[in-house]
Amino acid sequence: MTANPWIQDVAFPDCENSHVGKICLQMNCNSDCVHILRSIVAVMTARTGMSELQSNRVAIAVDELFANIASHAYDGKPGKVEFECRIDESSDSGGELIIDLRDYASCNWSGCLEEAASRTIDHENPCPGGLGLKLICAVVDECEHTRLPDGNHWRLIFKFNGRTNT
Repeated sequence: MTANPWIQDVAFPDCENSHVGKICLQMNCNSDCVHILRSIVAVMTARTGMSELQSNRVAIAVDELFANIASHAYDGKPGKVEFECRIDESSDSGGELIIDLRDYASCNWSGCLEEAASRTIDHENPCPGGLGLKLICAVVDECEHTRLPDGNHWRLIFKFNGRTNT
């Protein structure tokens, strides 16, 4: 257990001989955790060599998804969230920054990501709902959602070229 009441556990697996590895974090769903997630995103996108624009897009997607989990899955109440961020360089053409968020909410999202991504926005008469997912889908290379018996699993994938800054 860490000293911060919102953080439940932090792990840095597979990092013994590398500055890349992955970062795993268990936290209570709380708006203060956004600052921690942004810090992790900044470090990991810098390690991939992503531009500032790309890094900001990753941060926007993570912020929005975390806010959706807090607001919709947990309805603003405390709840456990697992966050994992890792760099996969197995492709010769570049790599992927993979971000997983997993909640344990009793509410499972049952929508369609393709519909959320293709939703038309009426700029003269905007209506709430679904805009966050549209934003997420607009800035990620891939977005996946899996309904679990005890929550939701979200995966955001961002592609980058070149090797990491190790």
